[in-house]
Amino acid sequence: MAKGTLKYKLYQWKDNRNINSEPMWHARAAKGTTIEFEQLVEHMSEHNSPYSKGVIKGVLTDMLACVKELVLDNKSVRLGDLGLFSIGIRSKGALTSKDWKVATHLRGVTLNVRNTKTWSNTELRNNCNIEEYGEYTVEDNDAKDEEEETVEP
Repeated sequence: MAKGTLKYKLYQWKDNRNINSEPMWHARAAKGTTIEFEQLVEHMSEHNSPYSKGVIKGVLTDMLACVKELVLDNKSVRLGDLGLFSIGIRSKGALTSKDWKVATHLRGVTLNVRNTKTWSNTELRNNCNIEEYGEYTVEDNDAKDEEEETVEP
């Protein structure tokens, strides 16, 4: 497996659940450039593939549709060494099981991706260099995890 580089930024966070806690510095992975579907198809076709971009795009499009269908049917789909895809739930707690209602306690539905036995967290750590990306700014501390931050290679 080729080595990659995981870039991170530091941010400061105070645990508001503990009034006596001091702000601590943590690392957050800096999101890299997003590769769009068409760019992935192009990338794959340039790796000595005997298949045209059209064939690759068609197969991947059908695969994505099937994975969505199966995951939405509460099945887990293992895509080789890439990961195991499944659906999950985020919810608020209720005092009793009879009190729990979808309308008031369901916070969201998520797509979960877990790495596989052959692509473990240990293997990920062993196959990437880790380096700091840029300097901390106050804006970084306020950034939401869902927002993408571009990191150029």
